[in-house]
Order: sequence, then structure tokens, then C-alpha cells
Amino acid sequence: MSRKSKSGSKAGFIAILIILVLLVVAIVGVCIDWIGAKTYVDSVIGGGESETVYYKLEKLFETFKDSETETAGLFRTMAAFAILTVILAAATTVLSGICKVLGWKLFKFILVVVSIVCVICGVVSIITTFAFCDKFTVGGGFGGIVEAGTKASPYIGAWLTAIGGALAGIVGIFAAIKS
Repeated sequence: MSRKSKSGSKAGFIAILIILVLLVVAIVGVCIDWIGAKTYVDSVIGGGESETVYYKLEKLFETFKDSETETAGLFRTMAAFAILTVILAAATTVLSGICKVLGWKLFKFILVVVSIVCVICGVVSIITTFAFCDKFTVGGGFGGIVEAGTKASPYIGAWLTAIGGALAGIVGIFAAIKS
């Protein structure tokens, strides 16, 4: 075996290992706190923020399961892209292994396509999470004397899933080139 093929072989296996780790990161992201919501109260006398409440996807599923509001629709879109990101990261992992073992050009092409879609879904996942959080945020006031509400933002789970999925796709493209 030539020196170049040995280094290419090692790089391919390292890429598969990295994709596997990123898949685990994406899965963990779906299982932990997805958004955080801070409740605030501001008045002319004084005010402050209460503790942040964290929501996992499973809790949000329970909250919006029977709802037909615009916020529920945004939640369903967000959750679909999050789950799709994890599925595509898993497919990227499996296809990377198949490409490494078999080396068929068809599987390399499929790996590249799946990896590109995985990157796109990871990015869309975090974008839809921001859109959901924007709609999930509520606030109001009473004549400028008191302002109160809840401000939601993506939390660690949303970021882990988006980053894990997008990076798994990028490394999947590298794995297709190296296998």
C-alpha cells in the first residue's frame, strides 16, 4: 500500500469517527433543553427578571399537540427539521461506513447528496427555532407604568442539534472524497 493510500485510509476512518461523534451530539441536543424562556417585569418603581424556564422538545410536543395556532405550526416545522437533522446525520454516518468499506461511486454520490441536505437541515433547524422563539415570546404593558412578558430563545439543545447535524454533513462530504 502506498503512503498516500494509507493516509487517505486513515483520514476516511477518522472522518467516520468524527461523524459518529457529531451524530451523538445531535441526538443529545434533541433530548435536552431546547429553548429557555425568561419572564420579566419592569415598572417605574423597579423590576427584574425571574428565573429562566427551560423546555425540552418532548414538553413542547405535549404543549402543542392539540393546538392549531400559528405558534403550534412553527413548533411543528421546527421539530420536523430537528428530527430530520438527526435522521440525516445518522444516514450520513451509515453511508460513510458503506462508502469506506465498498467504495462504490453510487454510494459516494448518495453520501454527498445526503450530507448536503443534512447541512441545510441543520441550518434550517436553528432558523426555525429562532422563528418559533420569536412567536413564543409574549409581552405587554399597562400605560407605560408596568411592562411584563416572556422572552424565549434557543437553548443548548437547539444549538447542539443544529451544529452537530451541519458539521456531520460537512464531514460526510469530506468522507465521500476520501473514501
